[in-house]
Amino acid sequence: MQNNKSKGFRSFVKEKGYYIVLLLCAVAVGTSGYFLLTADKTPAEPAAATQTEATTVRRDAPTRPAANAVATQGVEPTEPTSPKRLVTVRPIGGESVNSFAADHLAYNVTTRDWRTHEGVDYRCEAGQSVTAAADGTVYSVYEDQSYGMTVVLQHADGYTTHYANLSKDVSVSVGDSVKAGQVIGTVGDTACVETALEPHLHFAVYKNSVPVDPEEFF
Repeated sequence: MQNNKSKGFRSFVKEKGYYIVLLLCAVAVGTSGYFLLTADKTPAEPAAATQTEATTVRRDAPTRPAANAVATQGVEPTEPTSPKRLVTVRPIGGESVNSFAADHLAYNVTTRDWRTHEGVDYRCEAGQSVTAAADGTVYSVYEDQSYGMTVVLQHADGYTTHYANLSKDVSVSVGDSVKAGQVIGTVGDTACVETALEPHLHFAVYKNSVPVDPEEFF
């Protein structure tokens, strides 16, 4: 009886074996697909969280500088101090005998060569008083190797004025506060690179250490 059952099972397997294998394959494919779909759905929530975090960062980002905000509103920034607002009086009378040449070479009759000239030479009398061109503070008093006895005044907005070819008896000291028109010295003959010229004052103006043509102030 038992042998008959075994033979019947074997016969069933032989006849239906193809279909059984096919069914097992279908089950395996379905199971794999289920796990794959489940795996794809799992990271979906963290991705949404990441996007939320990015949005939060943009919302909390610092605003633009105040300067940009002013520009956006169409408010024009304050203009820098014009050179014409610095010099209020001429440091000395007399016409120019040697002009400004900081951006090109000019012939020097004393040294007989071509060089730059970062100031203007004003004709005057030897011993004539030299006055401060604007309110300021005495920054330095020294004897320059080229332009002789020199007084440098420091002003607002990065400006300095330089008075050279002075006599050695200057009227101010480092640290003194001076007013426009105040006497700071007298014209001498100490500029060794300009001895061929008649008595004069070598006057120069600098803005943040960059030479500016003094004639622009007058």
